[in-house]
Amino acid sequence: MRQRLVDALRPLDAFSVENRVGPGTPDINFIGGWMECKWLRSWPKQVATPVRLDHPLTSEQKAWLRRRWSRGQPTWVMLQANRTEWLLFDGITAVKYLGEATREELGRFAYRHWRQGLVAKELIAVLKGE
Repeated sequence: MRQRLVDALRPLDAFSVENRVGPGTPDINFIGGWMECKWLRSWPKQVATPVRLDHPLTSEQKAWLRRRWSRGQPTWVMLQANRTEWLLFDGITAVKYLGEATREELGRFAYRHWRQGLVAKELIAVLKGE
């Protein structure tokens, strides 16, 4: 997933970040912001069940996303679900709802939702504010 996003964001000079020094640092940096990657094998069977991630946002990741967003730098979280669905959340919305909301709610809270695979040009346009 991470490499797919880095490749999609090449026009924004994206690169993968491995940082043991700064806990909570997102997975990808690109011109204009940062992005954390999260993955979900499948949606819960019951529509009213909150979506729980195998690797939820850590407290360090939440703090990092909040801090940067509050200082004016865009932060994002991309959730890939069922291999084909991609949901983009701004950092503040992700901190508030990932791990608590149902599938339907996540669809409403997402900044953008691609149901049949990620469209790189659309993602770049969203991140550039177009």
